[in-house]
Amino acid sequence: MAQYFHTAIFQSAYILTLEIYKTTANFKKEYKYTLGERLKIISGELLDLIVLANSADKKIEFLQKLDNQLETLRIHTRLAFDLKIISPGKLEIINKQIEDIGRQIGGWQKWAKQ
Repeated sequence: MAQYFHTAIFQSAYILTLEIYKTTANFKKEYKYTLGERLKIISGELLDLIVLANSADKKIEFLQKLDNQLETLRIHTRLAFDLKIISPGKLEIINKQIEDIGRQIGGWQKWAKQ
């Protein structure tokens, strides 16, 4: 299996996942076990897809799934913000990580197509 934990994209996704876990710990009970759990699942799946893409021969398929998963996380994060569950500061921190990961996915996709 290829090494994945040293890659910049994995490190960024790991930091994002930690931030999601810290943020959802403060959700009200009404949202903690619905939207909070969904955010944690999505961010965990991001890590899984990075590991799979890194070790796959045909990376494009996994990179597309990774890109879709990132967009899903972006939507759910925005939903949490619009429901006033997370602060503008937390949204900014999370969105910076999402943007960073998105740029890295784009670069990885260009590399994989060559």
